[in-house]
Amino acid sequence: MPIAPDPAPAATHDASPVPSRTIRQMPDRPDPEPPIPAGFLDAFDWHPEPELLGIRDEAASRDALRAAGAATWEAALDYLYGHAFGRGMGEPVDYGDLRAAYFGERGGPSPAPAGPAPLATILEEFRTRIAPHTVSAYHGRSFGYFTPPPLVSSVLGEILAQVTQQGVDIWHAGPVAAFVEEEVVRWLCDVVGYGPGSFGLLTSGGVMANFIGMTLARDLHAPRILGLGGPPRGRALEGLRVYTSSQTHFSIGRALDELGFPPEALVLVRADDDFRLRGEDVARAIKEDRAAGLNPIAISAVAGATNTGSVDAIGELADVAAREGLWLHVDAAYGAAARLSVRDAGRVADLDRADSVTVDPHKWFFQAYDIGGLMVRRGADLEAVFGQRRPEYYRAGHGSLPSDEGDDHGHDDGAQLNFWKLGFEGTRRWRALKLWMSWKHVGTEGFGRLVEANNDLAAYLAAEVAADPGFEALPGVPPLSVVCFRHLAPGLAGDALDAHQDRVQHALEVSGEGWVSTTRLAGATWLRAGILNTQATREDVDALLATLRRLGRASAARVV
Repeated sequence: MPIAPDPAPAATHDASPVPSRTIRQMPDRPDPEPPIPAGFLDAFDWHPEPELLGIRDEAASRDALRAAGAATWEAALDYLYGHAFGRGMGEPVDYGDLRAAYFGERGGPSPAPAGPAPLATILEEFRTRIAPHTVSAYHGRSFGYFTPPPLVSSVLGEILAQVTQQGVDIWHAGPVAAFVEEEVVRWLCDVVGYGPGSFGLLTSGGVMANFIGMTLARDLHAPRILGLGGPPRGRALEGLRVYTSSQTHFSIGRALDELGFPPEALVLVRADDDFRLRGEDVARAIKEDRAAGLNPIAISAVAGATNTGSVDAIGELADVAAREGLWLHVDAAYGAAARLSVRDAGRVADLDRADSVTVDPHKWFFQAYDIGGLMVRRGADLEAVFGQRRPEYYRAGHGSLPSDEGDDHGHDDGAQLNFWKLGFEGTRRWRALKLWMSWKHVGTEGFGRLVEANNDLAAYLAAEVAADPGFEALPGVPPLSVVCFRHLAPGLAGDALDAHQDRVQHALEVSGEGWVSTTRLAGATWLRAGILNTQATREDVDALLATLRRLGRASAARVV
């Protein structure tokens, strides 16, 4: 089980609030400090709050910035306690009604504001025009998509990352930020179970991480199978095959489309009755394709499917991949976090046997949007695929590079860490800081406790559904914290029962008493509760089911 790095010894402190400015220990500054040019703020006198634009002069701006921060945080708290805990979905809930409420008589976006406005005016508009209409991840009965209420430490980390404005592409644009990301990536590799040769990078989410994983399979692994001197392109991609199941995230198919594979390259292999991809079924498909003259190159498994939370038989698939010489990618965007729990880590086993693993901390690590990631067992694979082109303006990140004049004045950066070499993105935001702060704040043990609480709540919901003849679940026992279930109405079956689920779900949205999504499983429509909610309790589950019973009876009565 991965363990977070040993923390520094705890400082001795009392329970007093954060020190005020008068007692804050400030780092040494260069002496003498550069003087503030006379009349510096005059350049911003066209604005009602010039001290919030020209912030160079501490004497003129620090108190104003403190007040602006306090006012913004107060607006955030007004949202939390005025809306977020009161309704699972803002109102109105229908697209047309909300569009009309937001845009007003104009019916669409207004022109960009021509002149400035004070921050208080803008915050008031947030309070009245935006906050009441948001979906709330914080609501105790919010069990929709994988959108957890972010940890406070994550939100605060995001604030600090934005204030410091580090670009984590080339080391010079965010020197210490690169080290923070390196540290967080190391922790995530430990969660997966990878050894010291592994590495990865943070992405916007699972879609981009899966895209990079499929790129590694195409550009690094396919040439080995095909005996090519370089990555396959064009017609060389014909006949290649990637195996997955119907529970795989849409981004795998999208990645193959955008990478130039023909549509038939993605082979959907039947999953078992628990929606798990099994090794023997993939092995059979590989044998058939090889007999037909095709070239299998990869298996794309899932550990925590978006639909059902199902976890493929990763160990079996790893055996097949090793025997057949295939790349194994695992989309564990959601499920990898189960490995933070000593108790529940076994639900997501054998990730360390994959060549690449997608992990999405803005799911079950309870992080503010956005932060995903791809971890790779052989970390050097990333630079082998993405590090070949050398932009002129990234000269310091190239290693040995002759100057434009032809003289060897290049800088050999040795092992300097430059993330632009490891993926698609150039400019990259400092996503790592909020996760770094959160991990420091709650620890691996704390993350594990939060994950276990969600799994326990999902098990409770499934048990309550099983005990009530008015509901049914599929599968009956949730593999993680997703529960797919539906309300049963006498006399309704087939398409009519499917439409009943949609009506019940919409009625729940309108009521504001909670939120679940819907999905399609086994040819039918099901309600889907994705429980990634630190604020939810058993009482919330009981209240949600009571609401669904009431709404279900009303929906069925209208049909009859």
